[in-house]
Amino acid sequence: MQEQLLTIDIDSRGVCTLALNIPEKHNAFNDKVIAALRTALDELEQDRRVRILVLTGNGQTFSSGADLEWMKAAANRDEATNQNDSEALAQLMRALYEYNKPTVARINGGAYGGALGLIACCDIAIATRSAQFAFTEVRFGLVPAVIAPYILKAIGERHTRSLFLTAERFSSSFAAAINFIHQVADDDALDSVVNQVTERLLKAGPHSMRACKQLIRSLTTEANAESSAKLIAQLRASKEGQEGMAAFFEKRNPSWVNSR
Repeated sequence: MQEQLLTIDIDSRGVCTLALNIPEKHNAFNDKVIAALRTALDELEQDRRVRILVLTGNGQTFSSGADLEWMKAAANRDEATNQNDSEALAQLMRALYEYNKPTVARINGGAYGGALGLIACCDIAIATRSAQFAFTEVRFGLVPAVIAPYILKAIGERHTRSLFLTAERFSSSFAAAINFIHQVADDDALDSVVNQVTERLLKAGPHSMRACKQLIRSLTTEANAESSAKLIAQLRASKEGQEGMAAFFEKRNPSWVNSR
């Protein structure tokens, strides 16, 4: 029987929970998990039922990062094989960062190493009060090269320097203070807080949220006022834009908000 590396649940609202499912290994990832995540992201991006993606880990840990057994085996592989593994991880991070629907990291426990890259690639991050974080790579004589661009975007150079070099553990409160996560929830209130966030996202226009993500990416990679103006003009003239404005002035919910 093939090991189920991930679990996927799509509720009636269109909220999809994608969970790492290797709790006995603290949801550590290897080449198989990376490939499974990439495939799942590609499929869920095309799934019209899905409006929001919640990324989490089953069990007590979000993810401990790279599987130590996989890393140990990698030391005996040639450079080309290790290059392929690194590129696969880089492609996963990029796919999550560029995912065209809202993404929420539900951090239910510890997150270490490459797992922090997954969090940084999500639009919104919510962690339990007891969650701990660390960039552990330097302890193994490695560098967090693949995730570095996303960490820099999230917390800036100064905090990145300190945390990369020292590999020190930090709390969810500190993670919030440096803008790595957006909200800290009591351990028994995590699902309630995540649900509050997803409810707010469900009230926004799907196409406009996708356009917001596209806009932010374009502005953080290269300033392009012309393309930004074009994007705004397209949205104003779109069916969703017209429906959103009409709903506002008519004091009703827009068509994409389910009546409950």
